[in-house]
Amino acid sequence: MKLFSKYFVFTLVTISSISFTTHATNPEPEPNKAKGINVSSIVSKENNNPQIDNLLNFAYKFKGVPYRLGANGPHRFDCSGFTSYVFKAFGYNLARRASLQVHNGKRVERGNLKPGDLVFFGGRSNRAGIGHVGIITEVDDNGHDFSFIHASTRNGITVNHSTNSYYRVRYRGACRVIRANEPQLSLLDELKKSINE
Repeated sequence: MKLFSKYFVFTLVTISSISFTTHATNPEPEPNKAKGINVSSIVSKENNNPQIDNLLNFAYKFKGVPYRLGANGPHRFDCSGFTSYVFKAFGYNLARRASLQVHNGKRVERGNLKPGDLVFFGGRSNRAGIGHVGIITEVDDNGHDFSFIHASTRNGITVNHSTNSYYRVRYRGACRVIRANEPQLSLLDELKKSINE
């Protein structure tokens, strides 16, 4: 069984290195410095989780990338494709549709929102269901309003505020995928741990 386990880990490491090589030839967009965005400073005051800080900084690297329905990056995104892509980079697999991503985390009440939470809205028709998703980047001092990064059909990856009239009336809820006390091992750390066992 140990031989099988080591072979499995070797195969995963090989696949990971092939995947890394593929990304190296197809680079992700550079941080958007032309618009004055200092990616390293986009961390929220109330967040003390380095993984969430890294996730938000990674998400901001795609600001300005165009929207395309059904696209999951890195050169074009739809809303759930964007959230899936960002969270997957940190080891979290989300459902591919916004209406299903609400089940990928623990529900969070409006007064308890934190950066890194997924936030859900009704779609253009504003029916009762979920039609749009983004990632909360900052929560206002009132604990109720927030900024979020998402894939907008008009502007691509952009940041909006919950008080915007379009989003204010469409708010449906939020969920927390990354919890504060969760161990933060990378895929490589997990592979090393399994080899040593």
